[in-house]
Amino acid sequence: MDVYFEDLFLGIAIGDAYGAGLEFQDRYWIKKHVDFSKFINMRTDINTDKKELFTVDYKEWDYTDDAEMSIAVCKALTSSKPFTEELLVNYFVKEYDLGYAKKGYKRNGHGAMRWYFNGEKTIEEIKAFQSGRKYPGNAPPMRAIPLAFAGEEHIDNYARLNANCTHPNPLAVASSILIARCAEGLLLKNISHDQLIQYCLRFIDEPETMELLRKADLLPEPAKLSEGDYHILCGPQPVPHKLFMEGMFGLPSNAMQTAVSALYVIKHSKTTFEGLKHSINMGGDVDSLASICTGILAGKYGINSLPQYMLDNVEGRDYVKEVGQSLKLWFEGRKMYA
Repeated sequence: MDVYFEDLFLGIAIGDAYGAGLEFQDRYWIKKHVDFSKFINMRTDINTDKKELFTVDYKEWDYTDDAEMSIAVCKALTSSKPFTEELLVNYFVKEYDLGYAKKGYKRNGHGAMRWYFNGEKTIEEIKAFQSGRKYPGNAPPMRAIPLAFAGEEHIDNYARLNANCTHPNPLAVASSILIARCAEGLLLKNISHDQLIQYCLRFIDEPETMELLRKADLLPEPAKLSEGDYHILCGPQPVPHKLFMEGMFGLPSNAMQTAVSALYVIKHSKTTFEGLKHSINMGGDVDSLASICTGILAGKYGINSLPQYMLDNVEGRDYVKEVGQSLKLWFEGRKMYA
């Protein structure tokens, strides 16, 4: 089946950029106030005393680290260089610096990697931080989509490298594999939406992630989710003991729940726009979730279901399409000589 490569990266960018305006807003506030007819920027209202983390170096319709790091993974994959942890980190830095040079300000949205970009911590210190967390951050799954095109023999190993280069934690590794395999299953193997979670389960062996994914596969469609169902997908609600998220009903920024929620959303989404809306309505870290879901679904169905204002306003439309085209050419060339 044909993949809409340019639309895939446009979907990643649009989901990320639209979600960024609503990042860490409460699920019930979003359902009451967001009808997807316009962009809404609520970053100044995030419940934190460190608002500068969300408002400095941010402009409406900018995409954040989700799209930036997905582009970096794509460039590393297609570079013809050995795919290593060091290569990935180098491309994260290159893409971050490229955005800085283009925009004149540093891209908003980075979590622990911001410490590395700013020279506050080494990459080894960041790896130690994420490896010791009970629930590591969600950077590995949010940037894993391009790895679907690495080839059957490489996907899982490359997904592990993608996690281990910054988040060497079993939950992060499993989450990275899940998103890469989800994209591969839907886009390249034509796995049905209903069978996608079962397909992805074949490739992981992390017990907690497997248990959560099986529970998510039994949940009803998004419109029928109960508070208990949201507890399964997002963990305890409202989110406890998080600096800027405490008291919020929604998805926290951890790898496992982001990946599992993404597979759940994609299972229940028949169009790209439906996937975007389901992602945003989850509440919480909606830009990461929307970036994954809108990207994969756009690769499958294209972007025609999305409102035109989203296509007109997203940052770097031509640039992200070029990235998608480069992945297409690399992938088709690889298949030709396989």
